[in-house]
Amino acid sequence: MINIKKSVTYVILALSALVMASCQQDDTLYYNNMTMGNVVDGRFVSDQGNVFNVVSQDCGGDLSTEKRVMVMCDVLNETAGAVDEYDVHLISYSKVLDKDAVALEDAAGGDISVQDPIVIEQLWYSGGYLNMLIRFHIVSDSKTKHLINLVHSKDAEGKYILNLRHNAYGETFAKQPAGTMIFNGGGYVSFPIVDFVKEEQAKIVLKWNSYVTSEGGYGYDFTKEKEYSYTYDWKRSGYEQIPNKTTQLY
Repeated sequence: MINIKKSVTYVILALSALVMASCQQDDTLYYNNMTMGNVVDGRFVSDQGNVFNVVSQDCGGDLSTEKRVMVMCDVLNETAGAVDEYDVHLISYSKVLDKDAVALEDAAGGDISVQDPIVIEQLWYSGGYLNMLIRFHIVSDSKTKHLINLVHSKDAEGKYILNLRHNAYGETFAKQPAGTMIFNGGGYVSFPIVDFVKEEQAKIVLKWNSYVTSEGGYGYDFTKEKEYSYTYDWKRSGYEQIPNKTTQLY
């Protein structure tokens, strides 16, 4: 199983859409495009099917060696002689934890059964993946690795029940001694769901444990934990862009 490390940088999603505009008879993509996708044969392919060729960059690292990433880039021009392919200037990228969901019958007992609190900052579907920006607590200077899994099952009504599970291995706020320095950790995570969701349209319920206040909003009232459900219609053949504003599922 893949663990998500406490060193993963928590990124505030600076969102901007992929916008087409007319400029001197040319179709030009504006700056600061941010999208998620996979690196295929050394090139980034977005969940919307666009290929980005990195011709220059501001950040360190080699995008061609990654697997699944969220990228921010300036689109410079269409690649000559290609369709849906663009030359880009890479501003930054964040690694995405990409792992398969676990069937309910394989998740009974053991590490996967733990359901420590976790916050979902954003949630969207694209490219066959259920994508999330998640956040959880980490202890300063800890070497603890947090385990993230998506457990799936189907109920008698045909609904897909997805349970996001988090095992902090004791590194929750409530279990720390007074005076312990606590920080926010987390990052992007993607779960491919097309392997077990076969319908063209399906009802999906996502459940997880999170912190809540007595007023029902998000906060650090660590004496309470509540399970939330998020239900939506999913169309297998469609793509959804990254939401153009933060969707906080408290």
